[in-house]
Amino acid sequence: MDYVKTKKWLSIRKYAYETFLLIIGCFIMACGTSFFLLPNQLSSGGFAGLATIAYYLLKIPLGTTIFALNIPLFILGYIRIGKKFLVKSLLGTGFLSLFIDLLDQFSAITQDRFLACVYGGIAIRNRKWTCFKI
Repeated sequence: MDYVKTKKWLSIRKYAYETFLLIIGCFIMACGTSFFLLPNQLSSGGFAGLATIAYYLLKIPLGTTIFALNIPLFILGYIRIGKKFLVKSLLGTGFLSLFIDLLDQFSAITQDRFLACVYGGIAIRNRKWTCFKI
């Protein structure tokens, strides 16, 4: 292979690896939310917290609300940061919303609120998987 093809292959491979880590991180966060926080009526911060409140007050699916609340941020991010940021943000928020809505059908792992706080907080704040350079 020549230099251009090798460089393109490495770029595709890097993007696939980053996307894989993003999906794993979204799944871990969705597990923490669906198995620990949501069944025990606990809320996280940010748009996920607002979506949790809407979930209990209005019975709107949590994943759908998270995605809808992030739409203005997608637009602003595209204008200010660029296309690459938009694509990764859409992937991350889309997979998180999808996983939360799919895992919401399962029952809670624990009914103890303290344990739910600890385990849910660990799963949600596990940024090692989802953070990479844009």
